[in-house]
Amino acid sequence: MKLPEKNTEGEFVIHEHRAKKLHWDLRLEVPATEDDFEIIEKESYRKLGFDIKKRETVMWSFAVPKAKFPKKGEKLLLIETEPHPVEYNSFEGVIPEKMYGAGEVKIYDKGRIKWIDVNPKKIKFEMIGEKIRAIFSIVRFAKEEKKWLWLLEEQVS
Repeated sequence: MKLPEKNTEGEFVIHEHRAKKLHWDLRLEVPATEDDFEIIEKESYRKLGFDIKKRETVMWSFAVPKAKFPKKGEKLLLIETEPHPVEYNSFEGVIPEKMYGAGEVKIYDKGRIKWIDVNPKKIKFEMIGEKIRAIFSIVRFAKEEKKWLWLLEEQVS
């Protein structure tokens, strides 16, 4: 997975996921690499009715344990997970028992994302969805490669 270019746009989706514990899955569209499609478990998606093909983009995916948006001044934990195919953005339903991520999945919000400032340690972006309209940053933990903090920069009207 590559970081996006500044001033580019893509899709985002937030899935409300009732697995072992209620959480959100935040997914942000970014450029894909060959490795991304090696990581994606295509058979699992086939069982859910998706035929995954290589594309120029994938969804950079994070678990949001608290299942909410950050408020001004609040930092929420994001845990980076494997990339997801763009085709999965529309998924709502139940992932069967014994499959990875088993449980109910609903779309909480979806829309467009604009990448405002991008560097490996801090990324600023605008999300314009059906429920959320705001500018956020994600900041990487110093020594934790897969852990990020999600911060609200400003609400957009």
